[in-house]
Amino acid sequence: MPHYLIESSHTPEECVRALTAIMESGSQILSHSWFACGGSAHTGWINIEADNESQARYVLPPLMRSAAHVVEVHKFTPEEIRGFHKKSCEASSRMMGTL
Repeated sequence: MPHYLIESSHTPEECVRALTAIMESGSQILSHSWFACGGSAHTGWINIEADNESQARYVLPPLMRSAAHVVEVHKFTPEEIRGFHKKSCEASSRMMGTL
């Protein structure tokens, strides 16, 4: 199942309301949430599995959904990264050959 990173920002004045809304959404959402509210960045991140971007956004409380930024994220193995390097080198070689 795809993984999504949801980023939701709020103002210092909205902080307690936003955190309370996340808390009231259920312990599963809260346990997957990270916040920077103790400092100067009033932003929260949630890492979840969902079928699609819309479903991922729907885990947020209604007051946060429209402004949230939702991105599908991936983990890569060392072998996959080595494959990316190989493909990149091959593409560069082909481009150099056409100059």
